[in-house]
Amino acid sequence: MRLPTCNTTKRGRYVRLLLLAAGLLASAMAWGTGSACTVLTEEDGLQPLAGCQWRDGRLALDATALAALPYDQDGLAAVYAGGGFHYVRADGRQLPVITFDNGPDYVVEGLVRGRVGARIGYFDTQLRQVFPATFDFGWAFDDGVARVCQGCRPGTPDDHGHIAMVGGTWYRIDRQGRPAMDADAP
Repeated sequence: MRLPTCNTTKRGRYVRLLLLAAGLLASAMAWGTGSACTVLTEEDGLQPLAGCQWRDGRLALDATALAALPYDQDGLAAVYAGGGFHYVRADGRQLPVITFDNGPDYVVEGLVRGRVGARIGYFDTQLRQVFPATFDFGWAFDDGVARVCQGCRPGTPDDHGHIAMVGGTWYRIDRQGRPAMDADAP
């Protein structure tokens, strides 16, 4: 009985295609498990944070990572993951915040600007929302009022990479989110 012959060139191509497909599948599975986080430190800037991953649009921190974070006087630690900064508390509560001056937004007058979907909201240092997030953009509070806009959008970056918000309706709000003095003034 004669055994059928095998074309080694065809077989080699088939094996290479199977290996390529397996490699792509493995990388997609690794990508889906999340990516690493970094913690912002005063001494060394952004550093890898063991025990933290970005999964399904949220930080996943284990107890070791929470314990290792450098919390500030407000009890907040800055973690970078998923393309943005997040404040984290020792109890695991977290909030995505806007990037300002190449870092997480500052706490001003006890409030920080956080992201709620595509909207901007204001949160206290316990990371509790102080009123509904209904703004397309908002500045930090100054002397009890903040400039906010509805319908504005990011403009063209300048030579330094700063992006101004353009268009929309601008007005001021008080600390309860209500329109404040000279509501139509920018």
